[in-house]
Amino acid sequence: MATETDPAQAPIRDWRQLRRLLAYVRRRWPLAVASVLLMLAFNAAGVAEPYLVKLGIDRDVAGGDIAGLQRTALWLGLIMAGGLVCQFLFNVAVQSLGQRLLLDLRLDLFRKVLELSKDYYDKTAAGKTLTNVTNDVEAIREFISEGIVSVVGDLLKVGMIFVAMLAIDLKLALMAFVTLPVFVLATALFRRSIRSGFRSVRKANAEINTSLNETISGIREIRLFRIRDRFAADFAVHNRNYRDAYLKTIRAYALYFPVLEGVSNLGMMLTLFAAHTLVGVELRVGVIFAFFAYINMFFRPLREMAEQFNTFQAAMAATERVLHLLDQPVSVQDPAAPAALPARFAGALEFRGVRFAYDPEAPVLQDFSCRIRPGERVALVGYTGSGKTTLISLLNRLYDVTGGAVTIDGTDLRELPVRELRRRIATIPQDVFLFTGTVAENIGLHVPGIGRDRIEAAAREALLHPFIEVMPNGYDENVLEEGRLLSAGQRQLLSFARALVREPDIVVMDEATASVDSATEHLVEDAIHNLLRGRTAIIIAHRLSTIREVDRILVLHKGRLAEEGTHDELLARGGLYSQLYQRQAFLSA
Repeated sequence: MATETDPAQAPIRDWRQLRRLLAYVRRRWPLAVASVLLMLAFNAAGVAEPYLVKLGIDRDVAGGDIAGLQRTALWLGLIMAGGLVCQFLFNVAVQSLGQRLLLDLRLDLFRKVLELSKDYYDKTAAGKTLTNVTNDVEAIREFISEGIVSVVGDLLKVGMIFVAMLAIDLKLALMAFVTLPVFVLATALFRRSIRSGFRSVRKANAEINTSLNETISGIREIRLFRIRDRFAADFAVHNRNYRDAYLKTIRAYALYFPVLEGVSNLGMMLTLFAAHTLVGVELRVGVIFAFFAYINMFFRPLREMAEQFNTFQAAMAATERVLHLLDQPVSVQDPAAPAALPARFAGALEFRGVRFAYDPEAPVLQDFSCRIRPGERVALVGYTGSGKTTLISLLNRLYDVTGGAVTIDGTDLRELPVRELRRRIATIPQDVFLFTGTVAENIGLHVPGIGRDRIEAAAREALLHPFIEVMPNGYDENVLEEGRLLSAGQRQLLSFARALVREPDIVVMDEATASVDSATEHLVEDAIHNLLRGRTAIIIAHRLSTIREVDRILVLHKGRLAEEGTHDELLARGGLYSQLYQRQAFLSA
């Protein structure tokens, strides 16, 4: 059975991919049609020029018809000028087509990137996705806007030249076409060698982007741990792989084009031979000139079509990757018939026999069950890998359970629209991500209906307003990339304001004070109090000393609920929670 990488399947796969790409061309069909017509016009002008020269030599010059020669020259000048105008308009049209196709395809990809579930990003390097949306789309644009249109135009031009040569002299035309099988054979061999080369080029390019993205993101750790040499060596390996793959394609081109040039020259030599032996003195000078011009013109579009193999193979390799991204399944989707939503959730949560695994061979949650009452504040504790973060991800439907169910107010999460569910749950991570933009934009996140008054009210409730007031531009101050303008404590307070401005029904927190300095910690604790007031809350606790005042503590161990109770009750039992607490107390002493 042929596999996806089987060369025998390549033509079938290419055709399927082309059909999908042509759907983007159909969106812009007026520009595509205009491009083809303009190319047809200037190619027709180019084919007509040698024929007019032939007429001028064999009819007007040979017959001594000066007036006829002037008319022929006038027609030749008009056709040349018209061809130049059509070529200019073609270049404008085809580039406009390319940019519009680039826009359409890139927007579709970006929508897909936003739509994909978290499990895709768990197993896919960011550099690979970045390559799909940038380099790969550009390769496809170049092929669709220039490659396809150029190939269509070149085929039409070859057909015109073929007809013109047959019309001038049948015997000479047949002699010139004897070299075509050599051209076809050389092209077939070239196509086979170039395909694997460009697939390797795209793979190496993705590795370069991934390595560069990882290096920039982890530059602090690279410097602190003095591992710059290792990353430099890895980057060098990826670049050498790219170089070797690209040189493979260069060697194919270096051999192919001299062969084509030789085929073209052979056609001219055969024409001279035929003119001498078959036609003899009856052949006119204009015919010889026209045939030499047409032979050169005949193989030129064939050479240009061969050159498009560069674009074509790059585009096919890129298309495989882009379509693979577009075809990625979205594992978390809205239900076909969503359940009716109340104005607000009461906040009753239930995990009922929940099972989940990122890898089927290594389950994370195994028959986990618990109930959380409306307005109750519950802490999740346990060793790393016990399933705390996974529970929060399931509550937000970043993943769907593989067994059991998670419910809010008795309704299974899978029956609720994803966007509305996440709007009503405010999840505050330990490491807050801020976008490049102003303070106000990072609080409101451009959500329709959230105005400046509401943003400022949320900032005051989150105790962030005093920090904003002293900034030169206040709420319009740019926080810079990833919020570098703000301290860790200020970023945490901003995340509370971001949650408060949406008036959530349920709050999920991942140890909000873990990375905050002692000077800001009391502000964060007061802001947390404001945020949690009257809301159901789930808190992942890394420092057990911060959860003494929660209503209940759930202790997870190996994906199951091991213990539950208040801080004092669990300490008194002397179980797993007591061991965790004593270990932390010893380490902090």
